[in-house]
Amino acid sequence: MMMLLAMAAASANPQCHGMPIAGMVQDYAGLIRKQDSPGIAHLFGKDGIIDNPGANPIRGEAAILAMLSSFKGAVVKTEDLTIADVNADSKDWRVTGRFHQAGLTPAGKDYDVGGSFDSTWTCSAEGWRIRRMATGK
Repeated sequence: MMMLLAMAAASANPQCHGMPIAGMVQDYAGLIRKQDSPGIAHLFGKDGIIDNPGANPIRGEAAILAMLSSFKGAVVKTEDLTIADVNADSKDWRVTGRFHQAGLTPAGKDYDVGGSFDSTWTCSAEGWRIRRMATGK
C-alpha cells in the first residue's frame, strides 16, 4: 500500500530532465510576471497553442510572440498559478488549476482577472514545453 501511495505521489509531479512539472509551471508564472515574451513564446515551440475562449487559437512560437508583443505598455503586477491536478495524458501531462493576474493595461487602467487554466505539457530534448494552454472562467 505504501508503495502505491509513493508511486501516485511521484506521478503527480513528473520530472523532465530533473525539473518537476510543478516547478516549471511556477517558472512559467515567473516569465509572465517578468513579461518575458520571448521566454514565454519559446516554451510553446513551433507547435504549441494558446487557446482562449472567444479567440482563435494562436499556434507556434512566432505567432505567440507577436500576440504577446501586442500588449506593449501593459504592466503585470501579479501572476499566480495554482495547480489543482496533474494527470498523465498519453505521453504528455495535463495540468489544470486556477490563475490570477493583476496589473495595468497599456492605457494605465487597473485590471484584475482570474479563472481556470487547462494545459498540456510534454518533455522534449530541451525540457518541458507547452503543447496547449487554455484559460476559462
